[in-house]
Amino acid sequence: MAGWTDIDGLARRRRLLLGASLILAGAIFTFDLLSPFDGAVAVLYIVIVLLLAPLGRGMVAAAGAITALLAVAAFWGGHITGPSGGAWSRLVVSLVAIGATTALSLRDRSIRTTLGEQARILELSHDTVIIRDRNDVILHWNEGAEQLYGWRRDEAVGRPCQELLRSVFPTEEVEAALARDGQWSGELIRTRRDGARLVLASRWLVRRDPEGRSVGVIESSADLTEQRRADRQRQASEERYRTMFDAAGFAAWESDWSQTLRVVRSAAPEALAGSEALEAWLANRPETVRAAIGVAVLRTANPAAARLLGAPSPAVLCGMSIGDRFPAESLEACGRLLGGLAAGRPGAEVETRLETLDGRLVDVVLRLTLLPTAQGEANVLAMAMDVTEQNAARARLEEASAELAHAARVATLGQLAASIAHEVNQPLTAIINFARSGKRWLDRTEPDLAEADACLDRIIANGARAAEVIGRVRAMVRKTAPQAEPLDLAALAEETIVLVQREARAAGAAIHRRWRDDAPMALGDRVQVQQVLLNLMLNAVQALRETQERRREVTVTLDATPEGQAELAVKDTGPGFPNGAEDRIFRPFFTTKPDGMGMGLSICRSIIEAQGGRITATNNPDGPGACVAFTLPPVGQTARRAAELIS
Repeated sequence: MAGWTDIDGLARRRRLLLGASLILAGAIFTFDLLSPFDGAVAVLYIVIVLLLAPLGRGMVAAAGAITALLAVAAFWGGHITGPSGGAWSRLVVSLVAIGATTALSLRDRSIRTTLGEQARILELSHDTVIIRDRNDVILHWNEGAEQLYGWRRDEAVGRPCQELLRSVFPTEEVEAALARDGQWSGELIRTRRDGARLVLASRWLVRRDPEGRSVGVIESSADLTEQRRADRQRQASEERYRTMFDAAGFAAWESDWSQTLRVVRSAAPEALAGSEALEAWLANRPETVRAAIGVAVLRTANPAAARLLGAPSPAVLCGMSIGDRFPAESLEACGRLLGGLAAGRPGAEVETRLETLDGRLVDVVLRLTLLPTAQGEANVLAMAMDVTEQNAARARLEEASAELAHAARVATLGQLAASIAHEVNQPLTAIINFARSGKRWLDRTEPDLAEADACLDRIIANGARAAEVIGRVRAMVRKTAPQAEPLDLAALAEETIVLVQREARAAGAAIHRRWRDDAPMALGDRVQVQQVLLNLMLNAVQALRETQERRREVTVTLDATPEGQAELAVKDTGPGFPNGAEDRIFRPFFTTKPDGMGMGLSICRSIIEAQGGRITATNNPDGPGACVAFTLPPVGQTARRAAELIS
């Protein structure tokens, strides 16, 4: 409604001016026509031109032309019969006055239009525009200044700028620049109405009068407060990053892999682009990997990286090709890293080896992360954790564990010495008896060769039986590298039961078997798995010696888990584990026996977990006693730990 009111007001004003101009033109024409002054009255037409000037350039031009025609018409109609030389002069003067007034009005209109447009541009600008006189008094204050400083235009105009805004700037530098160049640009600090301090990028231009004298300053300023705050925060963030980067206890460096990834993508078949298969493709092409990482240039590194790579300072590493630090044996792992990044993943990690500047080889866990950068660039942050000592310690620990497991097997066989002697003594006794019988058959007047031959067959069979027992003992005692192989756990359990039968009879215990017919073949090391089963069965038999139960039983069960793994369980009817001991039973040196060392079950857990299985211990829910069970991966299953069986 307000817009329509303004339009209606302008239309009424236009009609009033046109009406007044027509009446005035008629009056001047009539007076000029009837007046004896011979065209002198026509000069009054300039009033009409000036009156219609606000209505636009077209109206001014039309008014000038029409009033000039009216002046000529009035002169021609009233004074043509005998005009004097003075009348012609007055007519010419009137026409010149009308033309000059029209031209000046048109020029003034053009200037006013330009100034109005410039004023509107100043108002539309988001920057502050302030015009001051030579005494620093504010003459103009645009809308941008109102919004930024918080002072309304009527409050700011007429007040000294320094008093209002309390500006801080290099006064002498500004005055010298204005006097020398007529302008100055730089930063200054001002205070808002609410007291907040603002940082501004300001440009000042000297205002001059027509004689070239300085009459004030026009300034335009842009608010830099948020930008400066963001700059400070970014700088603080970069300093924090640099501090963390340099103070990190692990090696870190940044390198440009743009050319590296281009080499990989250009060498790889298009069908592999962006796929995980690219890793496998690169792993088998060391020459491509070497060429690709050879153009990876190291940009910056922290002190830990310098120490890791044997450099005197991080600066020595800058500009170096990081590809030179990967020995030939690490190219396969490097190929997996390259393939991961080239396939579009943001990061990749492998354990590999690096060669230092002084020729040493170090084991590292290397993680590469693709940093967000401009399009076409590929900055990579590498973080390397030196695990050389950890790997050496782990190797020593595995060696010590193997020694301990071997010692445990020997100690276990020592406990079974009587059973082993019994198992060997039986076939030896049979061999002696069959040899004597064979000799008697041969000593007869007519030797019975058939009976003697049968005795020899029985001697051979019992000798093989004794050799088998000795072989099993030697296998248990022998210190050989573990070998993963398919295991028939039922047959293995039968052999182990034979070894502990004598101990079971001495404890008054019966050993029961429960085999599942479709139990899967397991994957594991035969000697170590038998060691675990033997240890569990001996523990069960020894636990039965402490119970007063009339029913002393050990049950060996072979089953399959829902996940398809083979499971062997040893259950007894002894006193079971003390409350809460199930979670601690596999810890080193924890034991429930008065004379125990607490290492047997700990070794068993290490063996089973190293082969991709799991071992658990629980009390029987349906009666006295305990149950210890372990699982092993079936043959054909891809298991990470089983595939790396105690390497």
